[in-house]
Amino acid sequence: AMRDAQSSSQRLALAIALLLLAVVGESAGSASISRIQKHNLELLAEQLNRGWHAFCDAPVDEGVMALFDGINPSDARLHVMTITNQSIQLPIKSIPEIRDFDISPERRTLIYVNAFHTADSYFSVQEHLMLLQSTRRDLNVIVVDFATNVAQLYYTVRHHLSVHGYSIYKLLSALTDAGIKAEDITLAGHSVGANIAALGADLFAKSRKRQIAQLIAIDPATMCRTTDILVRQSVASRVVVLHGEGDAFGVRVPLGHVDIYPNGIGYFPRKKLQPGCETKICSHMYPFVLFMEALIEGVMIPATKCENWAKFRQGDCSFENTLNIGLIYPPNAKGLYFCMTQPNPPFTYMEHGLRYKTRQQEPAS
Repeated sequence: AMRDAQSSSQRLALAIALLLLAVVGESAGSASISRIQKHNLELLAEQLNRGWHAFCDAPVDEGVMALFDGINPSDARLHVMTITNQSIQLPIKSIPEIRDFDISPERRTLIYVNAFHTADSYFSVQEHLMLLQSTRRDLNVIVVDFATNVAQLYYTVRHHLSVHGYSIYKLLSALTDAGIKAEDITLAGHSVGANIAALGADLFAKSRKRQIAQLIAIDPATMCRTTDILVRQSVASRVVVLHGEGDAFGVRVPLGHVDIYPNGIGYFPRKKLQPGCETKICSHMYPFVLFMEALIEGVMIPATKCENWAKFRQGDCSFENTLNIGLIYPPNAKGLYFCMTQPNPPFTYMEHGLRYKTRQQEPAS
């Protein structure tokens, strides 16, 4: 009996030891996976600063990244307003429910497609967009976020561009089915978001045989392949491109009915950085901040039509043909537009920005 008791006790001790080993092993494995994921995220953040090609080719462990939440197309989010002026976050699958929120056919509609991420508080995309929603209650403002963090941005660029474009198409369809007129809809997007917005607008135009009023593409991203540049004139009645960097991040060539080049950056190859910027990623973010200043603060940022940057420097432009960065553009606006802006907010020089000035000529802000 004693031997049986000892044997039973030994078996129990062995089972406990094996269980402890399994727990320790699982814990060690979990710690190892967490370390790899931490390295993945650090690597992506580092490579993003170098440009799209470096970001797309980052040697991350996608097998480990797939173990974490937030990277699937279903993890994208909609931000809509309620009648009590509250911004509500919804999963992307809630598109059919969009009509239940404060969406009125009496107002113009702005859909902003976000597919860029930065941890920099000065350039915080999400903070600016939430402020835009709460400030512009004269519009139906809907924010679609495909990049709440750098991992989601990576999967958006590498794997989910087409499905995200289809989501924008479904959103446009849901809105028009709810009584919003296509000619009252503006799609806007910065960087990768500009390409997703363009794809959604194109799918809508081909399926519904009508176009939305306009696409505002803010420094469209070159991304992993040149075939990923989806912004073109045919996707909307008016396509406005607001350029910013034109090298490692943005597109240099004109793509829209209207192409605006603040400070000539992204047009003139030797001019590399926007005012106040020390990095290319800052120049890529700069036109987004200009657009936000125009919409949130109501600041006029005028630009003038000009044949090219050299003519703008010489003052040889069509100064009677001007426009303001924002949502509303003259019906006859077409071609290249240039302006000068400041390094710090308020970024506008107002009408003085229609004339070229060197940094030494700029007035103190």
